[in-house]
Amino acid sequence: MIFVWSREEQDLLKHLRSLKALDDISALQAETIALKKKVTDLEIQRSQKQEEWDRGDRELRHMIGLEKKRQEFEVKQAKAEAMVGVREENLVADKQRFADEMKFQRERFTAEVGYLKDMMKDILARLPNVNMEIHKGPVLEVRNSGA
Repeated sequence: MIFVWSREEQDLLKHLRSLKALDDISALQAETIALKKKVTDLEIQRSQKQEEWDRGDRELRHMIGLEKKRQEFEVKQAKAEAMVGVREENLVADKQRFADEMKFQRERFTAEVGYLKDMMKDILARLPNVNMEIHKGPVLEVRNSGA
């Protein structure tokens, strides 16, 4: 079907079409603004999610660090306790060795003293016994007649 329009009608039709295009443009602009707003909102949500994930990751790393420090402390403490145990055992062994050494020295000293007593008794038994009596009275002169 073919319609014939006058020049005015054609101008009016063009004008209406241009108005419709303007409506489409303003609708597109509104949609663009809405989409930009939505993109901004999504970026904000993404940033919040990223920050939440980063916070969780930091907390997890912190907890892992604390656990590592605790384990290092426990290992260090266990080593220290083991060393104290070994030192205590060594001290007990040293005390026992000292007691044994003292017992040996006492027995040796006692044997040597006994030996010295026996030796002194033998020496004193072999020495001549000199008994001297001192009298109070006139002094006797002993003269040598051979001179």
